[in-house]
Parts: sequence; structure tokens; C-alpha cells
Amino acid sequence: MPAKKKADARRVSFVSLGCFKNTVDSEVLAGMLRERGMELVSEYEDPDWLVVNTCGFIRDAKEESIREILAALERKERGEIGHLAVFGCLIQRYRGDLAKTFAGADILWGVNDMPALADAIASGEPAAYPDRALFLYDDRHPRLSFTTANSSFIKISEGCNMGCSFCAIPAIRGPFRSRTIPSIVREAEALKRRGVEELNLVSQNSTWFGRDRGGPAQLPALLKELAALAFRWLRVLYLMPEEVTPEILDGFAQPTLLPYFDLPFQHVAPRVLKGMNRGGGHEKDLRLVREIRGRFPGAVLRSTFIVGFPGESEDDFRRLLDFAAEASLERIGVFAFSPEEGTPSFALPGRVAPAVIEERKERLLDVSDRNLRRFSKSLKGRTLDFLPLGPWTHDTTIGRVWAQAPEVDGHCRVKGKFSEGGMFPVRISGFEQEMLLGEKA
Repeated sequence: MPAKKKADARRVSFVSLGCFKNTVDSEVLAGMLRERGMELVSEYEDPDWLVVNTCGFIRDAKEESIREILAALERKERGEIGHLAVFGCLIQRYRGDLAKTFAGADILWGVNDMPALADAIASGEPAAYPDRALFLYDDRHPRLSFTTANSSFIKISEGCNMGCSFCAIPAIRGPFRSRTIPSIVREAEALKRRGVEELNLVSQNSTWFGRDRGGPAQLPALLKELAALAFRWLRVLYLMPEEVTPEILDGFAQPTLLPYFDLPFQHVAPRVLKGMNRGGGHEKDLRLVREIRGRFPGAVLRSTFIVGFPGESEDDFRRLLDFAAEASLERIGVFAFSPEEGTPSFALPGRVAPAVIEERKERLLDVSDRNLRRFSKSLKGRTLDFLPLGPWTHDTTIGRVWAQAPEVDGHCRVKGKFSEGGMFPVRISGFEQEMLLGEKA
């Protein structure tokens, strides 16, 4: 089947991998393409263009991206798609190495110069990636929605200045840079008019919002403005714990702000934190947890931890286990250390054996399971707002309650069907691992 050329190739579909921030990037590019006269279709509708947005953060994510690209190239060879554009973090990080491997792709693009990428796809004229203009979208950019109609994300900043030794994000995304508060508010207003009930703010480091403009963080001011729009749920993701100030916690006292705190501690042992170039520690982080719980009764805390960082001893790991249990963190994500070339930690001595890393990961997940069971039991019998996402079976609906962030915290399955839009009260009747069970209240 011959590939369609230039102006004839008007149908485009997306595969978006990785984090919520990537989802926003895909939505913005899709909006640009529609503005240029292209039609968004399912990837199974023989699109003229398939656009794959990649992740290049850690090994597992890179491998997933490579598998998706290879599958897309096979589809192109079979004539199921006309053209293939691959962009995002993986290409930004490894474009020189991947140019030959993915020579069958029409376009290989990084994370910058997004309008030029849209021009190249819409014109059907493959172009070389210039990598000149750091990109951060704003409310003037058109944007389509890849999420359910009642939930959405806004990216409030791009890049990172933290300098964590294990992280390639600064090399991929560049230095930290914030959007303006008025731009974010205008975008949020548009989402509110569209019927969005849950607004999630995402970035590499939300606590740093506005600090690139000089002075203290402007996150409290942003939250005050957004709270006035009266979303049912307003959630902030990714707060660097060592950057959380009393003023930032004051911002969470705004109405509609969910008492959901996403705090990637990563570790608590001093020696490991020093190697990671991170702040914090067992006692300091525990004080923050207690301060949050004291100010926001019923708060839900999520954190991520890295196990097997070079030099991590059994004693270091036990400190981490003790902290996770003592802090009673409701949500825990555990990652095995991924040695990433180009980062300071890549060359560190004292690599931990893979079998030891896996064993430690399982032990920390056991603590996570106990914490989650205790939390889920505390919800039993309570009536909570339920955000329906879609049918599960002919007589049940899948969705989330406020304590469940999108994709990472499981779901709630409720007996009965719900009309589209809105939130509904449900009574929590039980749970199965990460799945809460409920009934119409």
C-alpha cells in the first residue's frame, strides 16, 4: 500500500508513553495538528501518521518506548500506517544513537521546537530536528484531550534544577522554567467550562513554581487563584519534600485543594541521600509528615523510593523500611536503581547486586501493602465522592475517589451505572488490594 503524500495525509493518531507530563505534551501537539487541518483518529484506523511520544527516564521506560517504535515500524512496513513520527524524551536523549536504528521513521524529534514538529507532520515534509527553542506551552496553544472528560492535567512548569545524581531529566528537559499564573488560570478556566471536575497540576518540581523568576515560590499564590475556580478536586503532584515550606502548606488550606501530598523522598539514610544529592533524612522527613498530618487530618501521603542505590547497605535500607512504616505512608512507589549514563551516579562504586535489589524492593512493597490495607480498612463504611471513568462490567462502574490519583493509586469499582459527567456519593464496602469496592449511597 503506497504511503499518502503531503496534503493527502491528514489523519493522525498518537501513542503517548510515560508520565502525565508527556500526556500533556501529546495533547498540545495534537491541538497544533488539528489547527493545521489534521484529523485525530484511533491508531487502529489506518492513520496517515502515527505519532509516538516516548519516555527516556529509566531503563524500563526506555525499553517500552523502543518496543513501541519497533512495532510501529513493522506496521508501517505492512502499510497499516503511512508515516511515523517519533518524539519526546528518548529521542532528545539518544537521537544520534537511534538515527540508524529507526531509519524507517519519517521524523525523529526531541522535546523542543514543537510548532516546527507540527509543521513538519502537517506538511508531510520530514524535517531535521533543530533543538533550538526550549518549549513550554501556554494557554495560547491549542490542546486536545486524551483523558476522560471529567479529569485533566495542567503542566505548570518544565525542566528541573534539583541536580539529583540519578536523574537525567535536566539533561533532557533543560533548566527549570515556570509558566505565568495568569496563563495557567486561563487554561484552567477553559477546562472548567469544558466540564472538568478534577484538575491535576503536574511538573518536575511543583514546589519550585515561580522561583525561577526570583523570590520565594509562587505555588501558594497559584493555588489561591485556582481554588477560586471551584473545581471539585484540585490536586498538586510532585512536591520536593526538602522544598516544602510553611507557606506552601498554607496554600493547601485553600478550599477544593485535596489534602493529597505527593512527596518523593527517594531515601532517608544520610549516606545514600548524600550520594543522591538530595536533602532530607529520617527525622526531618518524619517531622514534615507529622506537620502535614497535624494540619490536614485525613491527609493522604504518596512517596517514591529508590532501592539499591550504589553503596546502600542493609542498615541504610532498614532505616528506609522503618521510616516507611513509621510515617504510615498510604501510597508508596518503589523503583530499583537504574544506572543512567550521563548522570553522576552512573560511575559511583558499590553497585548493589540485582538479586539484593529485588529482595529489598519486595520487603519495602510488603510495608506498602500493610500501610495500604490499614488505610483501605479506615475507608470502609465511609461515604465519599466518586469520579466515574467508565463501565467495568454490565452492572458496575470503574472510577476513583479523591484519595486515588490518576493511574498510580488504583481504582474504585462501584455497583451500578452512572450518567456521564459529575461526581456521585458512594459508600465504600470493602477492598481488594488496590481496588476499593463501593455501592451507590
